[in-house]
Amino acid sequence: MRNLIPSSRRAITLAVMAGLSLQVSAQDNPVEEVVVTGSYFRGSPLDAPSPVQVIDRSSIEAQGAAVIWDVIKNLEVNSGSITNPGSDNGQVEGTANVNLRNLGENSTLTLINGKRMVPAAATTQSGGEFVDLNSIPLVMTDRVEVLTDGGSALYGADAVAGVVNIIMRNDFEGLELYGDLQGVQKAGDAFDATVSGIWGTSFNDGATHLVLSAERFERDPVAVKDANFYGPYSEFLGTVSDAGTLINSPAFGSQFNAAAWLNNDIYAQNLAEGGLASNYIYTDPGCYTTTLPDGSQPQIGRLREDRGEKAGTCRMDTSDWNYVTNATERNSFAGSFNHQFNDTTEFYSFFSHSDSKTTRADDGYNQSRGPTVFLAPPGAYARNPAYGYNAIGQTLELGFFAPQAGLSRPTLADMPNMPLAASNGGPNVAMYQGLRDGIIRTGAENNITETSTVSVQAGIKGEFEAFDRAMNYDVSYSWGGSSLEQQYKTFNRDRAELAANGLGGPNCTPNGRPDFDFAGAPGPFGGAVPQAWDFYAPGLVQTFFPGFVFTTRENLSYALTSNNQGQGGCMFYNPYLSQLSDPNLANSRELMDWMNVTVDRVDKRNKLAVFDAVVSGELFEMKGGTAQFAVGGQYRERNTKEEASELHYPGLQNRILTYDANGVPDSFHRVSNNFECAMCAFNYNNTRTTKAAFMELSLPFIENVETQVALRFEDYGGQIGSELSPKIAMSWRATENLLIRGSFSQSFRAPNIAIVETGLQSSSYTFRDPISNQAVRAGLVPPTDDNAEAEATYTLGGPAPYVGNEYADTYSVGFQWTPTGSLDGLSVGADFWRFEVSDRVLPEPPIRAIQPEIEAFIAASQNEANYILNDTIPADSAQPYTPCSPSAIEAEFGRDSAERLNCVVDPRTYVVEGIQRAFGTTTANLITTTLRAINAGVITADGADLKLGYNWSNDLGLFSARVDYTHVRQYTLENVPGLERGLLDTYVFDAAGTTGDGNIVRSLPDNKGTLTLSWQRDAHGLSLINRHIGSYRDLAYQTAYESGSDFTRSMLDDKIDSYNTWDLQYRYSKDWGGAIGSTNFSFGVLDVFNADIPYREVSSLNYDTIVFDGRGRRIYARVLWQIQ
Repeated sequence: MRNLIPSSRRAITLAVMAGLSLQVSAQDNPVEEVVVTGSYFRGSPLDAPSPVQVIDRSSIEAQGAAVIWDVIKNLEVNSGSITNPGSDNGQVEGTANVNLRNLGENSTLTLINGKRMVPAAATTQSGGEFVDLNSIPLVMTDRVEVLTDGGSALYGADAVAGVVNIIMRNDFEGLELYGDLQGVQKAGDAFDATVSGIWGTSFNDGATHLVLSAERFERDPVAVKDANFYGPYSEFLGTVSDAGTLINSPAFGSQFNAAAWLNNDIYAQNLAEGGLASNYIYTDPGCYTTTLPDGSQPQIGRLREDRGEKAGTCRMDTSDWNYVTNATERNSFAGSFNHQFNDTTEFYSFFSHSDSKTTRADDGYNQSRGPTVFLAPPGAYARNPAYGYNAIGQTLELGFFAPQAGLSRPTLADMPNMPLAASNGGPNVAMYQGLRDGIIRTGAENNITETSTVSVQAGIKGEFEAFDRAMNYDVSYSWGGSSLEQQYKTFNRDRAELAANGLGGPNCTPNGRPDFDFAGAPGPFGGAVPQAWDFYAPGLVQTFFPGFVFTTRENLSYALTSNNQGQGGCMFYNPYLSQLSDPNLANSRELMDWMNVTVDRVDKRNKLAVFDAVVSGELFEMKGGTAQFAVGGQYRERNTKEEASELHYPGLQNRILTYDANGVPDSFHRVSNNFECAMCAFNYNNTRTTKAAFMELSLPFIENVETQVALRFEDYGGQIGSELSPKIAMSWRATENLLIRGSFSQSFRAPNIAIVETGLQSSSYTFRDPISNQAVRAGLVPPTDDNAEAEATYTLGGPAPYVGNEYADTYSVGFQWTPTGSLDGLSVGADFWRFEVSDRVLPEPPIRAIQPEIEAFIAASQNEANYILNDTIPADSAQPYTPCSPSAIEAEFGRDSAERLNCVVDPRTYVVEGIQRAFGTTTANLITTTLRAINAGVITADGADLKLGYNWSNDLGLFSARVDYTHVRQYTLENVPGLERGLLDTYVFDAAGTTGDGNIVRSLPDNKGTLTLSWQRDAHGLSLINRHIGSYRDLAYQTAYESGSDFTRSMLDDKIDSYNTWDLQYRYSKDWGGAIGSTNFSFGVLDVFNADIPYREVSSLNYDTIVFDGRGRRIYARVLWQIQ
């Protein structure tokens, strides 16, 4: 049933099929035609009208690959893939994906045996879905075929940038046992270890074939300090203690413990460097006396703090628990079963299962993802005779409103273990900050990600006759399921809020009431004198997004109306270092375990079922040969599901949102019982079905010309609708040794279900924010991009029900030349490609997302009554939120004066839901914005792939030399909202040869190449590989320079240097003879010279984790025992 390639083309076919193979094999055996990715017809890359790269098993072994990802990451056409810690959000750690041409992991379709595979139950920060390559057992992999051309006309949506088809060893016969050990030299005892086996047999006179395989992979974690980029300027610090935001305004009557907490040295340094006089610096006094496990003391400050903005935070080194690779355990099982009933009917099947456990970086520290309010000790705020012996700040004291619950007000004597009291070394004022556990790092294993992937394929294929012609058919069904559970430790919000105010513990029952309207209570003299909540309730009980608040009203009500704090089973949580030095102030393990819970931050499930039917055969004779056709249909059903933890859903139901004029609750809402935002974990169950019909024609109009015409109709229904994707490709064998080919196709990609129904996952982004500029907030200049400042923000997703498909026109032209005679053994190939992508599905640019806030700000700025003094916004100002008149100040001091600049629009007047700024600060820093997916812009990417190869032999053995090189000429973005000033506001619109913006486009070196040299003689073999990545521009340079400290500026470089590594492998094969079989021994070194990774100051790990592998030199040894 299979045809042999004609002998005149045998050498040419071998040269092309070798792909990236490093082994030089004998060229005397005929090569079979197979169905090559990019067509439903049998053939080879020799005559394929579309460019296809083939990485065979010998190449996989010669690269020292431990997992499929090790093969994909070395492809020059792959760019922007993410798998390493620091390269994307934590969901993808432990997985691996392919990203052809940096057009997005969404735009590359990954197949197994030509069938669709279920995506991993994870998404990237830009909403990308992908097949987890690490779930595919390497031992079962025969080859990887990569179509570097648009493939939607054949395979449907998602094949915009191309197709990666992983072909399994379904015909294997014999037994192979394999062991591999690979170690990172600098890490010492950190290894990757693989043990695998495959067994295959045939029976029933060869009609039945069974293959079984299993693989066990274990990876030890590699800490950043053991990577080759780690140096004297590397800084990995974790917070030990922080004062929090202290409400110590003198106008409130604060009796702040300044002698212990005010850090005058840093305050003076900040003033000398241009810092604001109103920004006082506080340091936990325990930071000066605490001793860490290694005998050192915590440090105050960081190398990279901005000028004039050094903080008093107490920190310790955490480099032992920051990883460049995480600990991983993976078990994989795969197999196939085929049975040929007769000459015309064959049953085939494939199944695989993979489960993995990844232990993410965990130093044993846990901090709440948001702050809570710590009320002041009784009597903390001095009573003023002028206010009738009252204080504005008195309503911030524990139990002040206890009479509202029929109780007496407590005194400090009632709670001697109150950690904020000056008598216990505390600051003696109310404050707000996050809660912490494990502040002295010792390491833990609470951050676990578990994944599972199952895939089953089954079908019947064969031949039949119709219209006096032989026809082929293939009917199949495939099903796959994937899951991801990401565990982490977090704080129970309800319990933590109570413990912060002395009402914590499993045996505590607050004796106050939960429904008192403390914000609505009048101040002294019937409200003639204000009370503290008049200023702070809008911020400290605000709702940032649906389900996420600063602090719940109920627990503040309990804290203000109870009088049993720290008594009778009720415990205080102590946020300061006195918890370590004073046993009476220590946080009991019982209390911490009561507040801390381990939950699934992510619990996702994906399912994909696909029914395929294809009929193909011959049509009629043409001048160049026999015309062929293929027609078929496909039905897909995709389900994606996520279950949020109980902390999120149901969370805290029916919590108070507002009160009526009488102080009675009149509206309620659900609040997440986790300090993490409610929209960071979704709760959904969505299903999508897709129907498709397709056809392909092979029309040899004239001799030596192959023409491919393909058309596919795909219907998603609903808002997405249907699309028609055409492709035409042609190859011309101009001479026996020269093939010229070209293609044009149109592709599309439907938006992911999660993006449409629920939104993008949480992430972070840096952009130019106008409102961060104090001159804008003062109304001196308009809130335009010209007046914006660099700002980082945490981002959340929102549903995008109207987002549509993205489209691509793809062009390709190339040649393959394999001369004979004196140049026999030489192969030269090149492909020139171009992608024009329109209506790209992109995360909404933050500047566009904050437009409602900017509009609200403009409206508020028109009213002089909305202006206050900027230096009175902080909680420790003398008179919070002091009104000012911008026109009066301008008349007295001048428009360009510091006094006029200090008169700004009150931030409380332009609050917009979905946009959160830091409360109580002078800088208006963005905390969170909500980004939805949009269709926008045009991306034009083009370049060239070049391949040179030469094989020769002499008395010394068989030799091979090969060069693979990819150049990206452009990757231009046009008409993308929010990018009017280019990527990262650099006026750069061409991402080729840059770091991109990290969101719309990732780092894209424009020159990547590989030189491969190989030698084989008898049982001995040697391979030497040089991998080159050209230098590229760091677009984050300007923004980082504008906001960076002197140290940061000294370390910045606007260029990522070029990078070269050398890999070396020696092979020896021993044939034992008889039933014992043979054994292959391989020894190798990856990154022989331990090349320095180009430094990148703005990256969290100080190198570009998208592009480079930070592990440095790795040494490996492997043994393969074969019985055929």
